[in-house]
Amino acid sequence: MAIDQQDDGAPLAVRPANQSSALRAARSVAAAAAGEVIFLDRQGQVVGPRQVAFARARTWAVLGTMVAGVGLVYGALFSLPVGVAAGAVTALAMTIRLRNWPRYRAALALVSSYRWEEAHAAMKELLNRRLPPYWQTHLQVDLSRMDCLLGHADTALARLDALLPRLRATATSHSLNLRWRAEMLRAAILAGVGQLDDARRQRDAVATQIEAWEARHRRARGEIHDVTLQALDLAIAFHGDRPDWLPDDQTLHDWARAALLRNQFGSMLVYLAWAFERRGDADMARHLLSEAPARTPRSSLHIEAPRLQAWADDRREAWGLN
Repeated sequence: MAIDQQDDGAPLAVRPANQSSALRAARSVAAAAAGEVIFLDRQGQVVGPRQVAFARARTWAVLGTMVAGVGLVYGALFSLPVGVAAGAVTALAMTIRLRNWPRYRAALALVSSYRWEEAHAAMKELLNRRLPPYWQTHLQVDLSRMDCLLGHADTALARLDALLPRLRATATSHSLNLRWRAEMLRAAILAGVGQLDDARRQRDAVATQIEAWEARHRRARGEIHDVTLQALDLAIAFHGDRPDWLPDDQTLHDWARAALLRNQFGSMLVYLAWAFERRGDADMARHLLSEAPARTPRSSLHIEAPRLQAWADDRREAWGLN
């Protein structure tokens, strides 16, 4: 998974090996390993460990400056005790605003350690707490993903249907990556429940949005968006049993080479294995399928794509991969 961030470095996806709430930044999508988080900036580009550390330090410096500034202004206008009190009140207000971040971080750590049931419960509990609007929206998308992983696709779809109008109406750069993430998750859910025409329309709409953003800003999209769109294309093609909906063989080979260089996204290798077998390349399919388990500490295919899981089990047995 991935978790987008604000300027303060708040995380889109995590995968720690332990149960700690510490979230370490990955250097890239491909290099992201157990215990690391893929942090994204406003443009969807990966933010490395040094950049995350700098952003956090800058955020704390800004908050400290705000507290000190309030204290100095009130102290100059009134008196030293009033200035101290004003600074203390400002610091208290900031502490109250951020007080639930440790709980949110702990819920993300549960996700990253594949304790999805506990993460789902923790996130639902967080919905009843006061969170800044950006985190609240993030939480809704995270919870939708947990719903999918636990087999509650209808709940996830209803949650996203309620959330997306607000995200689409918000034009800030902070919300853009989160909106694309929610749009692509909704398309994946629609594919999984057999609403393929709607899934393809949603996929095409979000791809058009991303391409328009690229043209407007003259910047390449973030790698995580490429990976997510590729996974979405594979899922739609699989659920429709239409390998012809996928790009040409050379493009699929490019996707496969990139996927094999990553430490995560094991389910994508299974989808690619299916695609290559349907294209007549059983050797490549076997190789991809053999590599998938190492990148999948806890699979959700039996819940989200039971037919793909059945296909993979059948091929593993036939190819002696068990």
